[in-house]
Amino acid sequence: MTVLNLNQLRVFHAVATLKSFTRAADAVHLTQPGISKHIKELEEYYGVRLFERRARSIALTQAGEILLAATQQITVCLEKAERQLKELGNAPSRLALAATFTVGLHILPSRLAVFRQQHPQIEATLDIFPAKMIEEKLLKDSFDVGLVGHKINNRSLVTVEFFSDELVVIVPPQHPWASRNRKVRPEELRKESFVATATDSGTRLVVEERLRRNGVKLTKVADFGNMEAVKRAVEAGLGVSVLSQSVIQRELSAGLLRMLPVAGREMYRKFFLVHRKERYLSPAAHVFIESLSLTQRQ
Repeated sequence: MTVLNLNQLRVFHAVATLKSFTRAADAVHLTQPGISKHIKELEEYYGVRLFERRARSIALTQAGEILLAATQQITVCLEKAERQLKELGNAPSRLALAATFTVGLHILPSRLAVFRQQHPQIEATLDIFPAKMIEEKLLKDSFDVGLVGHKINNRSLVTVEFFSDELVVIVPPQHPWASRNRKVRPEELRKESFVATATDSGTRLVVEERLRRNGVKLTKVADFGNMEAVKRAVEAGLGVSVLSQSVIQRELSAGLLRMLPVAGREMYRKFFLVHRKERYLSPAAHVFIESLSLTQRQ
């Protein structure tokens, strides 16, 4: 039984485009009998004649024209792949990352700096988007890997935790709680003016969900858009807030804010690495994912 292979299609394409068995033999470095053998096997496989043999020339049959159209597309695809593979071998590896505001500005930079030192041959780029937009862009293959502040439930995506951070209460230095030595009970937050990020932000959703687990639903909440605005508002004495410990290190060092642990249960926030399930992950992406896994285990 004749088995179709790519080499037979290449031979056919050469004969069909050069319109000569002899010239095709020179082009693909085969003997003319070898060319004839491949064409005969193709005709047996498809059960049709591909060429009309004439005295001093050959011509494609209707079946041959159909197969030529297909082999032209195959040839273009193979040539494109060959160029890309050669470029990949000669150029530095590239890694396209997308992260939410919290991850991109406060959690990833230090890890990315270490990653670049360890893997200087990998050119990593980072763009900041809301979590929902990152999900959409990953599904469109716009990025290799996304990093977000809450779990994304999508069957087409793989979501893996890479970091967990404590949620803490932040107050200005002049606040009565600033000098206390005990934890803040979740119910105490009801009496305070509370400053929060936008209602649809990942930070807001996580904080409210964790407080609900502790039996607290805040009522006096002022929306201040993003996390930086929230920190500035707390510094100015407009209220208190709950944020991830990692995002307030600069303000703590400068004495602009005070941090207090929360007495409630499960007061932490998880961060996740996300990529498309069916997408081919480059070696650079695999190295990056492994580097985050190592960081989590340390």
